[in-house]
Amino acid sequence: MSDYNFLMESRLSHEQFQMLNHLSRIAGSQGLNLYLVGGAVRDLTYGQQVIRDLDFAVEGNPQKIFRLLQSPPRGSEPAPARIAHLQHQSRLDSAEITFTNGVRAEIAMTRSEFYPKPGRRPEIAAAGIFEDLRRRDFSVNAMAVSLHPNSRGLLLDPTNGAADIERRELRVLHSRSFQEDPSRVYRVLRLGMRLDFKPEERTRMWLDQALESRAWERMDPEQQGLELRAILQEDNPGRVLKGLADRKLLAGLDRKLGTARLPYDHFARIRSVVQSIPRADAFLLSFHCLTVKLGGAQAKRLAAKIIKDRKTARMALGLEGAARKLARVLGGSKAALPSQTYTLLSDQPLPLLAFLLVNYRQTKIQARVKSFLFKYPIVRARMPRAELLTLGLDAGPKFEKIFHHLFLAQLDGKIKTHPQLLKEFRVLAGIKEPEPKPAHAAASHPKGKGKPPKKK
Repeated sequence: MSDYNFLMESRLSHEQFQMLNHLSRIAGSQGLNLYLVGGAVRDLTYGQQVIRDLDFAVEGNPQKIFRLLQSPPRGSEPAPARIAHLQHQSRLDSAEITFTNGVRAEIAMTRSEFYPKPGRRPEIAAAGIFEDLRRRDFSVNAMAVSLHPNSRGLLLDPTNGAADIERRELRVLHSRSFQEDPSRVYRVLRLGMRLDFKPEERTRMWLDQALESRAWERMDPEQQGLELRAILQEDNPGRVLKGLADRKLLAGLDRKLGTARLPYDHFARIRSVVQSIPRADAFLLSFHCLTVKLGGAQAKRLAAKIIKDRKTARMALGLEGAARKLARVLGGSKAALPSQTYTLLSDQPLPLLAFLLVNYRQTKIQARVKSFLFKYPIVRARMPRAELLTLGLDAGPKFEKIFHHLFLAQLDGKIKTHPQLLKEFRVLAGIKEPEPKPAHAAASHPKGKGKPPKKK
């Protein structure tokens, strides 16, 4: 049996583990049972080195957690990150949350689902964790790890998903699975490509029946948008979209995509560039790649369908225009000095910088963006902040302003040595130079006095 406490601590990123512990403390303070569920548990069990997003299920009212997440921090343990975006789904009593440290999570009430008719939205009711796991799509996603202090690290696996992971198989939990929720047709193909898992024998038979009956045509626009979003969040969305196109299934996600000629190879370039940028996310670039040949009206329609959040949608739709303007300045004389490049790019969103690296091959633009992303942060990190604080100026706005000035001067080569840096800091801070150290005692004697007599 795997030690899931060890797996969570060692496989989750530092930021993810911090947020998991923070959410666990909040749930405990409200008397709620919280579980890590779904893809994160599957990937921990499978041995994936990178865990994408965190899904949590809570027995009880998750609104208590949402409210505390959005309230000012209390006590001695502040939140490791603030909420950057929260999208609430009242029907499911769940929320998708993006934190300022880059962690994405979904928190949902444990529930049961009943489908009155195939392809229709299910009727939902609050339920315990085991019922919640049994209503899920595949056995490998129907596992949970308890985060309650008294049972933390305990694996719940009522459908034997761990065995299917060992066999590298995807297994639905009942014969009506694809008919009740046609989005699972796309999910089984998408996960199969990502994990290199195959549908087990009966799942393959039920999948073939769903494809033959064209069950995928019954997906509503919300389901289509959710699945398209999931595809664009894949590490290799081009491969997934190409696989679906080969099966004539893209029209089930959007009728315009069914006839579009998508630039599949460009998705691979996006992936290779974004992987090298810390905390960068390829989603907006992949959305642009998906819609670039469809025209503005279709791109706007798909943004409303896939992205939902208006601010993020505006950024996605404006990437190309914003990049064009920024590239014009970045390639000219106004960004000739490193300090000018840094100042110009400091206020730009990370997806826009990634877009430049993907789509603008000019040497100047590539070099200046890469210097900003990879070189200049190292220069700033190596500046002796702690030593400067000992020279007589307290931390505060004035210190930060001087520190930033010295950083820009270093970028431009105006400050090259450590003594020069300290001297310039004292000048800007109005701190007197230290008194010179006393000369050697021998040097303090008057000329000709106190010297030993010359040997004859």
